Amino acid sequence: MTTLTLVKKTSFTVASLATTMLLGICSPVRAFMFGTGGIQFEQDTKINFRFNKSVSPYQSSLWVAQAEPENNGYTNIARLFYETKPSDNGSANNWEGTFGNAVTSENGSITQTFTFLQDQIYALLLWSDTGSGRPFEQYVSSSTFMNSPQWFAPGTQFRRDECLVAGCQLAVFGDFMLDYNSSDSFANINGGKGPEQFSSLTKEQLAKGTTRISFDDAKKGTELDFKDFTVSAELVPEPVPEPVTVFGTMLGIGALAATRRKKKRG
Repeated sequence: MTTLTLVKKTSFTVASLATTMLLGICSPVRAFMFGTGGIQFEQDTKINFRFNKSVSPYQSSLWVAQAEPENNGYTNIARLFYETKPSDNGSANNWEGTFGNAVTSENGSITQTFTFLQDQIYALLLWSDTGSGRPFEQYVSSSTFMNSPQWFAPGTQFRRDECLVAGCQLAVFGDFMLDYNSSDSFANINGGKGPEQFSSLTKEQLAKGTTRISFDDAKKGTELDFKDFTVSAELVPEPVPEPVTVFGTMLGIGALAATRRKKKRG
């Protein structure tokens, strides 16, 4: 397990500290959110994650991390997918990594189910070995405010001064386009829509099962293209009660109502 610890530097301005406090106060009170502001559900909810593709020379793993009390840190609690090598075949196909070759999971399935607990706050963390042999050398988070210099994990190299206190968006959510063979910007590929327009998913989108989450692993010297590690997410529907159970419940309610009417007449 690797814990991220919130660090407050004295060089922060009053406005920066106010932003940090606002993020810490506002995040827990939202009943539902699934995006760059965090992940939270109003009841225990299962989500199916399916691996799509990895395109990066980094060797990465995708984790679900849960917030600690008072939102001062996040702890890895479930590894969804991980690369056993940086890519299928070196730099071929833009360092492409596919499931069953460079990528696998704990149980060997391309689809992983995770249960998000009611009212708990989560984030997805993409950890990367950039060539040092350390699997937790660098991270990027699906939660934008964690991608700033105020957050750190022991032994990591992630430092991006340009992200300031509010953080950098390093993940996109939704029905966006990715062109793995183009060096064009994310916005141009998506008809002028920038990453900020793909910052969250609704319950309806999650229920469709066609929406994706894609990360930029913050490789130095490259533009943000948000296509380094991509998965899809789908809401697992709650089981529908059996017709016999529903009929039995209706009979029970009817019997209770009849008993009450008899008592009133008596």
